[in-house]
This record gives sequence, structure tokens and C-alpha cells, in this order.
Amino acid sequence: MNSLRRDFSFPVLALCFLLSGFAALVYQTAWTREFAFVFGTSELAIATVLAAYMAGLAAGAALAGRLAPRVRRPVLTYGLLELGVALSALAIPYLIRGASALLLAWFGEQPGLPDARAGAISVFYLTTSFAILMLPTLFMGATLPLLVRHAVRSDAELGPRIAWLYAINTGGAVAGTLTTAFVLLDAFGLRGTVWIAVALNAGVFLVAAALARIAPAPRDPEPAGARAAAAGPRWVLPLIAASGVVSFSYEVLWTRLLSHRLGASVYAFATMLGSFLLGIALGSALASRLARTAARAATGFAFVQLGVAALSLAAFAAADWLPLALGEDIALAPNAGAAFALLLPAALCIGATYPLAVRIHAGGAEDAGAASARVYAWNTAGSILGALGAAYWALPALGFSGLVRACVATSLVLALASALLARPQRRTAAAFASLGFLVLALLPPREPIHLLHSTPLEAKLAIAPVVFSAVGESSTVLVTRDEIGRYRIRNNGLPESLVVSSEADFDVGASARWLGGLPSLVRPEAESVALVGLGGGLSVEGIPRSVSAIHVIELEPEVVRANRTLSPLRAVDPLADPRVRIYENDARSALLLSGSRFGAIVAQASHPWTAGASHLYTREFFELVRSRLAPRGVFVQWMGPAFIDEALLRSIVATVRAVWPHVRVYEPYGAILFVASDAPFAPAAESVPRLLAEDPQTLARLGVLSPAHADAWLRLDDADAAEFAAGAPLITDDRNLLQMRSPGVISAGTSLLSQPSQRLARASPQRRLSQPALEARAARFVEQAAPLRAAEALRALTDSDDREALAAQLALVGGRRVVAERRLASVLARDPNHARARALALRCARRFGETGALAAALASGQPSALERAVVAGFAAASARDFAALEAQEPALREASATDPFYADAALLRATWRVHTSSEAAHAEARTLLVGLLVTAPGSTGARLLLAELEASDPVRRAIPLLRIAGDRATPPLTADEAERISALARTLPSSGDELAGARMRILAFLDRAPRVPRR
Repeated sequence: MNSLRRDFSFPVLALCFLLSGFAALVYQTAWTREFAFVFGTSELAIATVLAAYMAGLAAGAALAGRLAPRVRRPVLTYGLLELGVALSALAIPYLIRGASALLLAWFGEQPGLPDARAGAISVFYLTTSFAILMLPTLFMGATLPLLVRHAVRSDAELGPRIAWLYAINTGGAVAGTLTTAFVLLDAFGLRGTVWIAVALNAGVFLVAAALARIAPAPRDPEPAGARAAAAGPRWVLPLIAASGVVSFSYEVLWTRLLSHRLGASVYAFATMLGSFLLGIALGSALASRLARTAARAATGFAFVQLGVAALSLAAFAAADWLPLALGEDIALAPNAGAAFALLLPAALCIGATYPLAVRIHAGGAEDAGAASARVYAWNTAGSILGALGAAYWALPALGFSGLVRACVATSLVLALASALLARPQRRTAAAFASLGFLVLALLPPREPIHLLHSTPLEAKLAIAPVVFSAVGESSTVLVTRDEIGRYRIRNNGLPESLVVSSEADFDVGASARWLGGLPSLVRPEAESVALVGLGGGLSVEGIPRSVSAIHVIELEPEVVRANRTLSPLRAVDPLADPRVRIYENDARSALLLSGSRFGAIVAQASHPWTAGASHLYTREFFELVRSRLAPRGVFVQWMGPAFIDEALLRSIVATVRAVWPHVRVYEPYGAILFVASDAPFAPAAESVPRLLAEDPQTLARLGVLSPAHADAWLRLDDADAAEFAAGAPLITDDRNLLQMRSPGVISAGTSLLSQPSQRLARASPQRRLSQPALEARAARFVEQAAPLRAAEALRALTDSDDREALAAQLALVGGRRVVAERRLASVLARDPNHARARALALRCARRFGETGALAAALASGQPSALERAVVAGFAAASARDFAALEAQEPALREASATDPFYADAALLRATWRVHTSSEAAHAEARTLLVGLLVTAPGSTGARLLLAELEASDPVRRAIPLLRIAGDRATPPLTADEAERISALARTLPSSGDELAGARMRILAFLDRAPRVPRR
């Protein structure tokens, strides 16, 4: 009868243990996030929480190992432990709040911004994490030895039942990992998800309590001396600890490495972790056959260590072919399937090590509970060392290939040691281990170049020259150079920034510079800025000189090193700015402990679905930011339209509005910027002239040459934002809609890039602008070659001639010359003095030659003084008479930035300056040309002048020419332009280096480029 009851109780308890594993991973996910809200997402903070979690498991197992043989009702005790997990889990949020209060009381109000590596703060993180998590994790760690105490009644059952229990519990962890990420967090929020885990633990308690009434009691414990005599060899304990080091080192390595292909979303991370855990669960189940006797287990342990070594080495080599095998398919499912196939074989072997080690160490059934506890404790202690050591030391110091080499070598040492320590010795396994060392020496692993160059956001794999590469504590930073001299910074495969080495590329990254400049545009008196995220430093470039202090918070030190490497290669070095001070920390942690108040706080979390960025878009973070702003301070937040749809955009605006009364949304150069404050914003008509007078160079980099340039990009004002966001759900720490739903928007192709928001278009503030302001706004979009925004702005114009002239300019930018000339002739026939039509007609005449209709229309009007100066200036420039061109400077200087002749006047003013020997004149020319390229990127003349400025720097001379040669929008070249390009290209080396290739590409472009017929 007892046998029947025991046979019935095992599958019931196995189901309970499955649910225990499910709940444990739910807790781990939730608690890691809860602690991150206080301690931040730095690798130090995350690793500290993980270490505390695992230390509790190890301590619980060790304690249970001592007590399990004395427990007479292990099933009931197991149920009570599950109840203890549930009750203590309910207390965790309150304990974390208490820790937050203590943290603020002891370390808050620090001058400036604290560093994540401050010793006292790190000790506080470690101490409080252990104190808060110790009780529930202690209960969790004690459960396996107690179940083993009940389930194992004979030596024949020892290995198999331990293997199955371990496999079942790990299988529950797999289900918990995937279900939490894909279902629970989005449906129930963070705290609702925890309540589900609590309910599972409570249900397990009820089942265990009921089962304890009918389950038979275990055999009476033997005297301590007998148990000690029954215990098996202890040599396996340090080996299983080292095996734990290896397995968690691999977990860190594969998570970091595969994120280059799968991404860093909550779904990708859960998929990678679930795949690894599933392999461990299956491996443990398969080991049930090998673990029937201690002798077979010893042989199996040696050979699975060989398997871990060989299969991990093979997987690492195969991983580099993953981008080539999958091609341009960047969807999560096929990439996750390929990753699972890579991880599974080695994970099977890793999963087999625990039950085999227990069977080796346990002298018999009477020692099963204690032996399983000791092995679990040693293995978990090694896992803690592996997780911390790999993240903090081994991976940054050795790189991916070096860490794999160290792990493979360790597995071979474990195989050799276990083969030689076993009685009798396993000489075959020892021979294979020795052969493995030879193979590792002759065929060492190489860095996976293809995988490191791949990204989950771009289908095309491009291998570019590497300028900087480093494996940091929290991410892998890679800097590559493209064929036209631009530098791309990637963080764990995700593109962070594009850094330019020539002023000719200042139209690239204009939106990032706007992020730094926008606070001053709406609050010109702001004197200090805290910038979250260094990226490529472009945001720092956009901060005007009116700001006296720039505090940059950067999570990954290797990003700072990458920028320092690029310093001598870039057009502007933001790190050379004496106003800049860098703090290495998580933004929430740094701001929480800071006692400073800033005039502006700018956040540029570039990938909002990742764990380190998504928590910078919640109401709680915004409330923290507001508490760190000075009175009238402003907050600016970046968002990429490729990452959100209309619903998420409305939620972000609603969340910002829940914290600040004044909110605007700008859309400069394709980015979305939210700006918020507790006071009304300064009108551009007041702020821009002041900033232009103080710092025209920085404003030119923003493309802000007048108030109209600033107002052009305003998408929502206060009233529009309130109307647009009405009724939208908020984004909170508990329900982070952005983190959960942004990956789906990206994969489904439903982002604002592919499906523009109709509600956003209807809410545009242009309905409240005057006609002159609307014309200036439309002109900005036309010059930017932004057809959708331009068409929207043109529809708002009531003056038909203004609308027709701008439509003609848009046609000209798009290469439709005949359409443009017909529209211009129509406008000039009605109004021969229409300034914009005359400017465009003269531009057409200079490039393509006069047509009868345009010439007659121009002749019938009365040119302004500025128009006459422009005509005379181009005549002088064509004759290379730069003294005569300089004589037109007083008249050309009168052109305002919104004047239709401004682009022509600015180009002429730069031309004579380029052809002087004055460095001051050259600096003025750069400012003029950069402003032109940011506001009108298609200016061939501006790029040519910049190339001519770089007489002593062949690299920077080549870049403007390569931009002309590679730009599909380049208009037909005039004879003068072709001759100048050819002359400049021939000054580049003809052989021997990369510049020779640039020369060949430029000259090949000249051979095929369309030309304007000579007049």
C-alpha cells in the first residue's frame, strides 16, 4: 500500500516542482526589474541582484542538506517552504521601497552626479540585495533536497529520480521565462505577474499539505556517523563548482553574443535564456539513464565534460555562420530557432552534470537528500562566480574567443580530473581530454566577425573596417568606418550613432544635434544640461555656448573609450569641450542620488524596448527627472519613429503630460523629440536671434538660421498635445507598454515610418500660424526634400502664387526640371516681382540655361538690390574674380535666412572666403556652408567648396566628393562643377591605399554623371 501511495505521490510532487520552477523564474524576472528601478541597470547592479538571488539558493540547499535527513515529513515541509516563498515574495516590493528610502537617506543629495563604482554605494547594493532576497531564495534552495528525501527510497532510484526532479524543475523555469515575457508582463503588468507566481506557490502548498496526509514517511534517519560513512567521494564537489563557473560563463557569453542577431528585447532575452534552460532540462532527463550507478555516473561525468568542451567549441565556430545562413531574414522566430539549435547540444551536456555529480557523491539512498544539497550548493556557488567573473573580468579581458578558449580548457581539465580521480580510472576519457588540449592549441577559436557585424535592425550584412572594438561590462562596442569616411558606433549590434569626419556630412545626424540644442531653443537661459547617454557625441555638438556645464551620464565605459578613439578623426570633437564631464552610471541611479538641479535634462535612450532604455520612458522616471530640474527647467526625450506606432506615440505624450503641464513635440529631420516643462516655453522669435548672436556656428549645425527654422519642426504644441494624447494609457514601471509592444511594431512593419499617424497630421499647430510663418515652414520642408511634410505644409498656404512657387522648388529638388519651369513661368506671368519665383528662375537659368518663357518673365519684373548682387556675384565667381565677388559682400549680407535668395547669397559669401588665406575667413565659410548643407542637403556647390577648404587633408577632401558621387539626388553637373571635381579627385593618391579607391569611384562617377549642356 505504501508503495502505491509513493508511486502516486511522485508524479504529483513532480507537477508541483514544475510549478515551483515556473514561479521561481517569474520572481527572478520581476525582482531584477524591481531592483533596477532603484539601483539602476548598470551591470554592477544587475549582477549584484543575481548574485544575491543565487547565494540564497545555495544557502538554502546547504542548510537543507544538514536538516533534510532529520525531517520526518518532507512533503509537508516542502509545502511550508513554498508557502514561505509566497509570503516573503509579497513583502519584497515593500522591502525594496525601504531600501530606496535608506539609499536616499544615506547617499542622496550628492554634489553633481554619483559614479556607479562608488565603493560605499556598491556595498549598500550588495548588502540590501542579500538581505531582501535571502529569505525567499533560502526557501527555494531548500526544496530540492527535501523532495529528494521523500522521493528516493532505494539506490536504484537515486540517480534517475534526482535527474527527473531537476529536469522537471528546470522545465518549469523554461515555461516561466517564456510565459512571463510573451504573456504575463503585457497582460498583467509587473506586480500582477508576481501575484500569479504567489498564487502558484500557495497552490503548491495546498497540494503538498494534502499529499502529506497520505504520503508515507521516509525511512528513519541513520546516525550521523553512518551517514558520513555512506557519503560518496568528495572530489566531485570542486569539479561541479568549476562546472557551474563554466555553464554561467557560457550563459553570459551567449546572451551577449546572440543579441547581435536576436536583439535585446525582453522577448529575445527570454528566448535565449529559455533555449539554454531547455537544453539543461533535457540533458538532466537524459542523464537519468547514466546515473543509475555511481560507476556509470563517473564515466558519464567525464564524457559530458568532454561533450561540453567539444560542442561549445563547435557552436562558437558555427555561430559566425549564423548571419550568412539566415541571410536577410531578421525576424525573431527563425533566428531564435537557429540559436536554439546552436545552444542545445552543449546545454544537454551541461544539464547532465548535476544528476551525475549527485550520484557520484551520494553513497546511497539514505544520503540522497544531503548529497543533492551539497552538490547543488557547490554548483550554485560556482555559478555565482561564473556569472560575476564572466561579466566583470573574463569577457572584457579575454573577449569572446578568449573566454570560449578558457571555458573549453576548463571543461577539458574537469574531464581529465574526473577520469583520473574516479576508481577505477577512466583512461579513455583521459586520453580524449588530452587530445582535446592538442586540438584547442592547434585550432583556437576565432572572433565571430560576421556575427559581431550583424544587427537585428538591418537585413543586409556589411563587413566594414573596424576602428575600435571592445567587450565591455554591459555591452559590446564596435566602431566601423564606411566607404566615405563616416564612423558607425554599435552597441551589442544595435546602431547607436553615425559620426562624421567632415563638415560635408553635417546633414547626417542633424536630429541628434537638435536633441542637444532644443533645450536652449525653448529656454535660452538654461545654463546646465544633464545628458543621458553619450552615443556618438552628436548631441553634445548641438548644445550652444550659452550652456556653461554639460554633465553626460553613460552606462558603458567602452562607449566613452570609443569616442576618445574617434576624437582625432571627426570634424568636431565633443569630448574636447571643456564644459563636458562624464559620469559612468545608470541614469535613474545617478539622478536619484544627485543633489544638483539642472536647467535641462536630455535623454537619448536610442533603443526603447531594451531593458536599459525602456525604464527611461515611464511615468516614474519622468517624475524623478522633474524633481531634478531647476525652476523653469526643461526635459527633452528622443524617440525614433521606426520603433513606435500611433498608439505608443499617444501613450508617450500622455505619460509626459501626466508629469508636466507644458508639453511640445518636435520632429526634426525624422526624429521625434518631446520637450516638457513646468513653465511656458520661450517663442522662437525671442530665443533664436539671441542664440544666433552668441553662437552662430552651433546653430548652423542644427540648421537653425532663423526662428522659422526652429518653428518649422514643431509638430504638437501644448493644446495639440493634450488633444492628441487624450484617453491614451500611461507607460509605467509596472506596465511598460513601450518595452512590451515596440518589438511587435518593428517586426510587423506598422511603425510611424511605414504608417504615418493621421491623427498626428490633423493635430499640427500650423492651423494657428500666420501665412508668412506657414510659407517659411513650407520652405524648410521643401529645402529638406521632405515631400510628405512639404505637401502637408503647402496645403495650408492660402496664397496660390506662394504655393505654386514652392511646389516648383519641390519639383526642382526632385529632378523634375520641366515641371518646375512651367510652374515658375505661370507664377511670374501673374507676378513678375515674386521673389521666390525669381530666385528659382535664376537658379534654373544658371544651371540649365535660360528658356524663352522664364527669360521674358524675369525681364518684365524689377529685380531687388539683393537679386542684382546675386547675379553680379555669380558672374564674378564664374570669372574667378574673387575680389569683385567680395565687393558684393555688403549687399549679400543683407539676405535673411528666410529670404528666397539666401542660399545663393550664402554660397557666394562662402566662395570668396574659401579662396583667401585667412583662417578666420575659412571658419566663417565653414559656418555658412554647414548651415546650407543642414537646411538644403542637395547643394553640390557647398560640398565642393568644403572639399576645396581641405587642401591639406586628403581624407576630408575626399569625403565631400564621395558624397556627391554617391548621392542619387545629385543634380546634373555643370561643366565648371565637373572640372572642379575632377581636379580635386586627381589630387588623391592613384594607388596604394583606400584613398586610391575613392579617387577611382569619383572619376568613374564623372564618366557616367549627367551633365548640363554648355551654353
